[in-house]
Amino acid sequence: WGGACFGFGTCQVSMTVSRTANAKFLKGPFTIKIASGTPAAGSGTVTSQAGLTPVINCVITNGTRAATGCSAKYPAGTAVTLTASPAAGFVFSGWDAPCSGTGTCTYVAVQNVTLSATFRASGPSSFAAEGRWEPPIPTQVVSIHMHLLPTGKVLLWGHTGHAQLWDPANPGAGLSTVNTPYEVFCSGHTLLPDGRLFVAGGHISTDHGLPSGGIFDPVSGSWTAVPPMAQGRWYPTTTALPNGDIVVLAGADETGTSVTVPEVWNGSGWRRLTTAGLDLPYYPSMFVAPNGKVFLAGDRSTTRYLDVSGTGAWTTVAERRVADRNAGSAVMYAPGKVLFAGGGDLPTSSAEVIDLNDGAPAWRNVAGMVHPRRHMLATILADGTVLVTHGTSGVNNDQARAVRYPERWDPVSESWTTMAREPAVRVYHSTALLLPDGRVLSSGSGEGNGVNFANSQFSAQVFTPPYLFDADNNLAPRPIIASVPSSLSYGQSFSVESPDAGSVSRGTLIRLSSVTHSFNQSQLIYPLSFTATGPSTLTGTAPASSNLAPPGRYMLFLINGAGVPSVAKIVTVGP
Repeated sequence: WGGACFGFGTCQVSMTVSRTANAKFLKGPFTIKIASGTPAAGSGTVTSQAGLTPVINCVITNGTRAATGCSAKYPAGTAVTLTASPAAGFVFSGWDAPCSGTGTCTYVAVQNVTLSATFRASGPSSFAAEGRWEPPIPTQVVSIHMHLLPTGKVLLWGHTGHAQLWDPANPGAGLSTVNTPYEVFCSGHTLLPDGRLFVAGGHISTDHGLPSGGIFDPVSGSWTAVPPMAQGRWYPTTTALPNGDIVVLAGADETGTSVTVPEVWNGSGWRRLTTAGLDLPYYPSMFVAPNGKVFLAGDRSTTRYLDVSGTGAWTTVAERRVADRNAGSAVMYAPGKVLFAGGGDLPTSSAEVIDLNDGAPAWRNVAGMVHPRRHMLATILADGTVLVTHGTSGVNNDQARAVRYPERWDPVSESWTTMAREPAVRVYHSTALLLPDGRVLSSGSGEGNGVNFANSQFSAQVFTPPYLFDADNNLAPRPIIASVPSSLSYGQSFSVESPDAGSVSRGTLIRLSSVTHSFNQSQLIYPLSFTATGPSTLTGTAPASSNLAPPGRYMLFLINGAGVPSVAKIVTVGP
């Protein structure tokens, strides 16, 4: 709630349904469930208002929820006021809203919803459990598009103003201006094998896109124009292919017509996939699968493979469990394994996964997030866990219902842990990406979709994940990479020199990011295993093929037995 609520007080969230404003969403009875929050500690109660039937009287003791009294079903339109009361020595921080810890917050309940009651010990936060947000950085523009370059710098731009370049290694220097060749707002983008940034499409007006394209060289700081596409593209997705080409899908053209035919950039010209026409949503979530095809994860319910050979072809893979994941976020968290969480016009907290390595891939449900959210972002962390930031639990772009608690997903346990509250409200047009030092840069929000220029976010903040802290909340010692080859060839062994070789248990390769609109169009991870072949030498094996890691620039992290990652070295993976 933006403030502490101590054991001698109470915190409230008033859940009220407006029959007029939300009539189209009121489709029947809904159930409210109270879940114990994460981390699983703390004690308190959650109760419904006097006179309401049925009654919620949920007792949470040391993070364990009572077997009864924590769930109730109500008719559509019912107004439910829940009061969270921490036990002595604890604070409540589970239902984020724009009010103080002792105030009353409004929550519109128009669907089945699970609310996390998070009681925490009163006192300093545990950085080792929740992570830490660093001071804000002025950005001059709204970071709607954000990219990590091979130089280690971050390029970002919005709709208004010039693109900006920020150096995490010299954060106090501020941002420098980068001119763009045309209006690159609402474009698609990804990193080429040589580390240059490829941009396709752009902005004429809402739902009208440019056919233009350009390539940004991070070394020279200059742009090179590419021949125009057959049609304009506004809100397209670009995907780096195993052979180094780039496929561009979806978007709206100069006339506002949906572009159904994909196009492939081969480095010098375009090839249209004329037999693969398909009407797709804006910025569809696309990934290279282990079979070399491009997997369409959504956001619509039918998921497919695109074969880009010849003139192209689609084949159906599986139906998702949740049909509408509009403005949710998908990520390939391991080779061939995709997580899709959140989204929907009325946001869901649910999540599901699919393993494309299976003979008959199928989506299956996993534990949902604590908070329903849309306009969110899933970011792969250095250790292979996934951080979800941003979003709103309200309809469309409701800033009053912004979700400011990130959640971290563990792919081993398939469970979520709530992280430290982000100071800024970030919903539509927000971005986040992993930095080479293992931290996450979070930025953007606003400048469109009902949020005016003055109320937009012209800032960025760095999140330091829990894995960088020790049990005493100090920064933990990190393994050091003394040297690593600048290039890794598919299937070949390579050596890493490190004075901490004896403590290293594994590593990761994570592709440099290019992100906008709830989807990172370049993000990818490949796990590494190492063998100590000397007191300061580790030997590993590069990805077996370009299907598992398309050619390009990756961050190589070493991870020690305590789960602490090194600062990454940026390497080229390729033939």
